[in-house]
Amino acid sequence: MDDTTQISDFRKRILQDPEALLNDREVMRALISASSSNAPTNVIDLKSVVLKRLEGRVEEIEGQNSNIISAAYKNISTTTKVHSAILDALEPKTFTEFLHFLKTDWASSLNIDVARLCLEAPSINQDDIPQLEIEFGPSVVFLQEGEINHYISLGQDSDPRPVTLRQIRKGASNIYNDIAPKLRSEALMKLDLGQGNSPGLLLLGSINSDQFLPNMGTDLFVFYGSIFEKIMQRWFFNGQS
Repeated sequence: MDDTTQISDFRKRILQDPEALLNDREVMRALISASSSNAPTNVIDLKSVVLKRLEGRVEEIEGQNSNIISAAYKNISTTTKVHSAILDALEPKTFTEFLHFLKTDWASSLNIDVARLCLEAPSINQDDIPQLEIEFGPSVVFLQEGEINHYISLGQDSDPRPVTLRQIRKGASNIYNDIAPKLRSEALMKLDLGQGNSPGLLLLGSINSDQFLPNMGTDLFVFYGSIFEKIMQRWFFNGQS
């Protein structure tokens, strides 16, 4: 096959599918470079400069779009997971079943390492804790009055936010028990349990330091906490069955 035939065949392929040529960045770069090489030496080729900048901008936009799509899929996945976890928490028909759920399935339903429910009991003392753990299980932790706000605010004199996400060096041993030294981040959701009742606190702990970060959105945590408030009022304050 001579050169004339090859050129003719190549020309036909381009005419049949010009988009293939235009979408090939390396080919287009080579064509622009060949065109620019024929320009006089005293001519500044602004076209190639502009094209390079545009190409960089296109790559940047493509990267941003990819990140946005990835974040959207992750958000949908997280939302679905939270909705499923809420349905799991609503499933128990008796108080005994609810306590069993907290002990065995609660953390796994949220796909985290550990979950705790803290309640304040003003009259509690250390001697009562072993019996309470037997009755309620390790996932329900009883604290002295004022300890929930103290824990959320890290001892500072300030009103805690409804949701706090933070990194930690380790978890509190009186709350997380044996897994406490391994924890590196936690989510805290303060619960309003109704007029006349002490506040409650949901804690989600993770061994991953990036699981819960202060700059993350809190909408889903607020939603989950509000649902759990209703569940708590149902079982703890409206009578157990």
